[in-house]
Amino acid sequence: MRSTFATLLLATCFACGGYSDQTEGPNRWSDGLLLSVLEAQERRNTTALCDQLKDVAEVVREAAALAMASVQDSATIPCLLNALKDHDARVRSTAAFALGFIADSSVVVDMAEFAMLEKDTAVQRSLLSASFLAMQRNGMLRDPNAILYYLERNHGHEQVRAADALRRLPDSTLKSITAEYSALFDTIDPGGTEAMLIIGLGRTGGPEAETLARRYAQTDMPLSLRTNALRILATSDAAQDDVLYLEAAREGALGTVAVEGLYLRYGPEHMQVMAAREAALDRILATQLLGIASRTAESDRDSMLATIHYQALNDPSPYVRAAAIRALPSRFGVLTRTEALDLLVDPNAHPMVRQAAFNSALLDQHAEHMRQYQQMIRPERSGRWSEHRSPMLEALNSGDAGLICAALEQLLDGGGDPDSIVVSPALERTLRGTLRPLEDLEALRLLDQVRTVQPNDPPTPPAPIAFNHPIDIKRLLALKQGQRYRIATAKGDIIIATDVNDCPGSSLAFDSLVVAGYFTGKAFHRMVPGFVLQGGCPRGDGYGGMPWTLRTEIGRTPFTAGSVGLASAGRNTESCQFFITHSATPHLDGRYTRFGEVVSGMDVVWRLQVGDVMDSVERSE
Repeated sequence: MRSTFATLLLATCFACGGYSDQTEGPNRWSDGLLLSVLEAQERRNTTALCDQLKDVAEVVREAAALAMASVQDSATIPCLLNALKDHDARVRSTAAFALGFIADSSVVVDMAEFAMLEKDTAVQRSLLSASFLAMQRNGMLRDPNAILYYLERNHGHEQVRAADALRRLPDSTLKSITAEYSALFDTIDPGGTEAMLIIGLGRTGGPEAETLARRYAQTDMPLSLRTNALRILATSDAAQDDVLYLEAAREGALGTVAVEGLYLRYGPEHMQVMAAREAALDRILATQLLGIASRTAESDRDSMLATIHYQALNDPSPYVRAAAIRALPSRFGVLTRTEALDLLVDPNAHPMVRQAAFNSALLDQHAEHMRQYQQMIRPERSGRWSEHRSPMLEALNSGDAGLICAALEQLLDGGGDPDSIVVSPALERTLRGTLRPLEDLEALRLLDQVRTVQPNDPPTPPAPIAFNHPIDIKRLLALKQGQRYRIATAKGDIIIATDVNDCPGSSLAFDSLVVAGYFTGKAFHRMVPGFVLQGGCPRGDGYGGMPWTLRTEIGRTPFTAGSVGLASAGRNTESCQFFITHSATPHLDGRYTRFGEVVSGMDVVWRLQVGDVMDSVERSE
């Protein structure tokens, strides 16, 4: 009988391991033998890559195996399985790595069998790691005991990956292992694994959860731990935790978590006091605090709304103005519904402000519909609301890619116009004539989904993007591995280094944009506490791109705290937007290009908020 990986887990002890490249030139592509592999990888030529797995040179076979991790074509599975028999251990290990991102359930069993027969312990570890990853990606990891066994006998990112798999188990499963889950905090590696486990801690249902969360919420703990711990304590009513939230409210990304937690803990009345006390906060946070505080009794609302209206709505930063609109939608009196709609269609308004106006008008429309239904003054589907301007139609006809995306996302989420606005053939033709093929790729992909997805059906896979951005080999050969760049901001500098060896196209594209001065003056438009900080969008709202796309590149290094990756609208659609992770994010491995890492300035990354600007981005020798 064939062995399953779960059985193997309970019979074998192993630890994470890997290899490191040694190069003599500026980067490994100085070896001319590898350029043909790079060409096949960029062209997604699986036939050529399979042929290169048979090359006489080990360096070519290894490079071809790694390239298949980027291509992720199931047609390469037989080639990679055959490469597991290669006489060179590095080739076998790299083939296992690639299979982890491609393998289906049947191949997982094959990999487990190869692992049991493998004599080289480093290759065996690679096979077991790849098998675990493949099982996770295929939804096969359901046995908490197997995951616990793997977690307890690994370290580093493999332990973080296991913790991620464990915390994603159903609530009922987690509650059944509450004692074992809580005991992990005394034995696991500090840092990334703890932060990952804390995410699921609140779902275990045990009395230890609050005690553990309070331990990790202290001010002397790493920010990634405090972020997740404070989210758990938000449901507690212990007055002793007040100081933790008051301190956190002053700390950049952590402040956003504190704002949300304080509202959950105390409600708007307490937030009104907080708004007055924290007037010196980051402007985005101050706006959020004031917005929440404004949802108080009528007698207190006028003065708070006046503060928002005359200060936040007239702030020089469009991100602060957008935050004000989101904090106080039109039904609270900051903007009338007509003003919000007018702002939505104003081509001179910043894209983030127009997005906020769309959300405000849409929320107001939904609220009005609910009032009409509750008052039973709308007897039929074509009631009187259809006589008014629809934010959905305004957005779809705006010609603005970001607003079109926002409207299409509403339709896909089932939250579109209650009068069943659909994308008619005429409107679709107009949209396709308006949207640019690559710069507005995300909007076009959403439009494809809207036109093909039926309710409760899985979305149709998007059409592949044609290769359109060849690598300048001469410039690549001059770019050194680990090239550093300084991102200067008003809150401090961040130094990143790029991985040219494993992600050549992405590293070179980033370097080209830096040299051209593209990033200077661009804002960070997205920040999710404990997850990522993202910037580089030409529009400033996350919906823009370049007139070219890059191929997804998957290297050996996983997404840990401080990893620098490329945002995308799907595989092979990367462009100019990049993100920096706050903490380990194993679910991004194999899905997004990780082309660099922060070598100094992570404290600055945590301080940065939406709207903070890159004053300059330059090479740092």
